[in-house]
Amino acid sequence: MKAIKNILRVSLLSAVAFAAATGCNTDPEYYSQVVPETFFTSKDAVWQRYCRPITHWKWHKASDRHRFDVMELGTDEICIPTRNGDWYNGGTHQNEHYHVFPSSEGVFYSNFYGVGMGVALAWDAIEDITTRVDLNKVGITQEELDLMVAQLNMYVADLYKDGLDMFGGYPLYNYGDKDLKARSTDVETFEFIENILKTNIPKLPLKETLGGKETSYVHRAWGAAMLAQLYFNAVPYTDGKKAPMWEECAEICEDIIEGVYGPYDLGKTWNEVFARGNDTCPEIIYGIPSDATYAGCDSGQFATWFCYNTNTYLGGTGYDSWNGAAIQPSYRPDGTPYTDADWKLGRVMQKFEDTDLRKQQYTYEGNGKYSGMFFMGRQVNKSSRAKEGWVAKGGREYKDKIVYLNDCIARFALGVPSVETPRVADWTEDGKPLDGDGKVIDRSKFANLPSSMEFAEESSGYRLMKLCPPVDQIDYEKAEMRWPAMTPVCRLAEIYYMLAECYYNMDRKGDAAELINKVRARNFADGKDPNPVTAANLDKYRLADEWMIEFLGESRRRTDLIRWGMYVTENWWDHKATNDKNRNRFPIPDSSLASNNLLVQNPGY
Repeated sequence: MKAIKNILRVSLLSAVAFAAATGCNTDPEYYSQVVPETFFTSKDAVWQRYCRPITHWKWHKASDRHRFDVMELGTDEICIPTRNGDWYNGGTHQNEHYHVFPSSEGVFYSNFYGVGMGVALAWDAIEDITTRVDLNKVGITQEELDLMVAQLNMYVADLYKDGLDMFGGYPLYNYGDKDLKARSTDVETFEFIENILKTNIPKLPLKETLGGKETSYVHRAWGAAMLAQLYFNAVPYTDGKKAPMWEECAEICEDIIEGVYGPYDLGKTWNEVFARGNDTCPEIIYGIPSDATYAGCDSGQFATWFCYNTNTYLGGTGYDSWNGAAIQPSYRPDGTPYTDADWKLGRVMQKFEDTDLRKQQYTYEGNGKYSGMFFMGRQVNKSSRAKEGWVAKGGREYKDKIVYLNDCIARFALGVPSVETPRVADWTEDGKPLDGDGKVIDRSKFANLPSSMEFAEESSGYRLMKLCPPVDQIDYEKAEMRWPAMTPVCRLAEIYYMLAECYYNMDRKGDAAELINKVRARNFADGKDPNPVTAANLDKYRLADEWMIEFLGESRRRTDLIRWGMYVTENWWDHKATNDKNRNRFPIPDSSLASNNLLVQNPGY
């Protein structure tokens, strides 16, 4: 067991990285063909074969933007609006926002493929290492091999759970299966995943040390958390064919919190979970390490969130800046806030208390430390490390002027056809619009200006800085600092919130409120929460808001909205409810249907 831990502790991100990190001889050795007899000649070769499915899973889970897009962009949290011609992309992002899901869209193929290919790679690896390896020859024990197999089964379960979530019933393969298969039902898929988890969780080791370094090594708690997630979503995952499983989910969550599956605890601060060194944060139950390169675990987020010159704000770093994604707005163009009378969901920044430590401008403080979770307002870097000129200037409508990011989405500078409004040339430090003569414009004059996915500009929307927070130029020059943080896949706060929702549905609102407040407290100075959850104020909308602000941008919002029956029935900014239950699942992509004539399209597509 210790030998396995030591190997995995080095790196399981890629076979090549692993081989290099363990000091293997990497000089090329040429063969006319590669067969088991010429490949499986050492322990390292077996570990390399084991690692290949994990590199794919890592890509699907943390680097493929398409997974983020389908889980976030059709919800009330995040959007990619058309910015004066930029980001229209054939209407893809507007379709996502309005729940128009063509089966020809590549975003669905990427996810359907991501699941299927990952499962195939895992089963192939299991078949290879269990049938084609001479354990005595390579120096691997049966115990080590069994643990490899159990861990690969965890990745299969997680991938199939993703497929069930997005598409419903999936073609179910086991290792050794070679023929094409039709889709199984959603219930069969649910029970297949359940069986994998129940069979393999007991074979996984417990984490031994609180705050022990997380690697790609799979501990028992992550398997248990996945089983809890499966039960938590039993009704939506099976389209109502299974009864709610709140008690079953709650029992697992209680055990995880009580340490039955190993020692874990909440991080002391909100950003401890995401900052450099978070691989020793006791809150992370499972995460994907960074390998300090662009191919590392950057979650594919920076470029899409950065406005065009955010690099200059950070002192001249070399990150890409695409100016795409934005937090959905809380305010109208005339400066008045949206209210419950407009829609209850979304309005993201309104749901954060003003004293919430996360609701601040992102400021990098050096050595992986930072404060604030958003790029917001006037983009002038006020870090003590910042030098003159560390600002973000416009590249489009506000070219060469310091960008002011609004919690509003509208075309203030160019206007829109057939709508008479003033033209904004610049913004004051506190967000007042200025005309070309530098005079303040009364915001009420923008009452008729549309706020929609179609009409945005470069200053539209706050930007989220959460996963793998970016460094400034001083640390960017050190390659090992560029992508330093692990991307959390499962963290203890999620277990707290799952248990709270279970208690809510079990008529234990007071207990639910206590769990949520324990997580909320760290978001305020000295733990002084101005608006704690109580049994009296906890309803489904408050619960939905609590999930949103704690897990904003963590690729789960769609799942949560579907579980509450809100995904197709509620309105939010520039989105009218479709009331089409079929939209709770995505279409099977055309290219997948064409490659397997046994597949059947989902209803409604």
